[in-house]
Amino acid sequence: MNWKTLTLLAFLGMSLASCMREDSENVNQDRIWARYELFYDADEDITYARATFRFGHSAGTKLELTEPSEVRFNGDPIPFREGLAYYEEDYAGFVSSGTFEFEDLNGNTYVNDAEIRSIEFPSTFGPIDQNASFEIEWEGDALGTDEIVSVWLNGINEGNAQFFTENSDGATNILLGMNQLQQLPAGTTTAIIERSYTPDIQQGTDVGGVIHGRYRGSTRSVEVE
Repeated sequence: MNWKTLTLLAFLGMSLASCMREDSENVNQDRIWARYELFYDADEDITYARATFRFGHSAGTKLELTEPSEVRFNGDPIPFREGLAYYEEDYAGFVSSGTFEFEDLNGNTYVNDAEIRSIEFPSTFGPIDQNASFEIEWEGDALGTDEIVSVWLNGINEGNAQFFTENSDGATNILLGMNQLQQLPAGTTTAIIERSYTPDIQQGTDVGGVIHGRYRGSTRSVEVE
């Protein structure tokens, strides 16, 4: 069996594992770990409200809620996505904040507020010189606690893609180091910027969970020289 076949089998195994799930009626309700995410994609102009439930911890088996247990966003029940094994509803435009409510089979309700903090590249930036560091001052507020800004150049999954982050309180820009810039091909490259806000969960079970607000700015093209 060659390495390509082994790689494919490993990928299929991980994909199947990520979609495996259990009904929530089969687990201790106090052991349901939750992830609530509000995600805005500027290219699509769509906001996604997502909720993922797992047994025990962040890497536990995914759970599908058994009726009458449910999860809502701003009062709307969120549908379960079979192929992804999580709950998701989409909304037109930018929904900057909202409230997730999860009710378990014991009648306990957990309420958590999520917030998205916006960010965009400056109206003009570049070209980028591969032989020097490059600073991007973004459009948006300075970073606060529990926030991180990420930038991808040459896309996210493309060859030679480079990834940069900034998480300092009060930061208003991100520095792209020369060593990484030299790994990029010369010419037009895709630039993506994203801002994540991950405060502590407000109400959770004994095993807790996370809240994630994420804003992905408009994709840009920039010249690399």
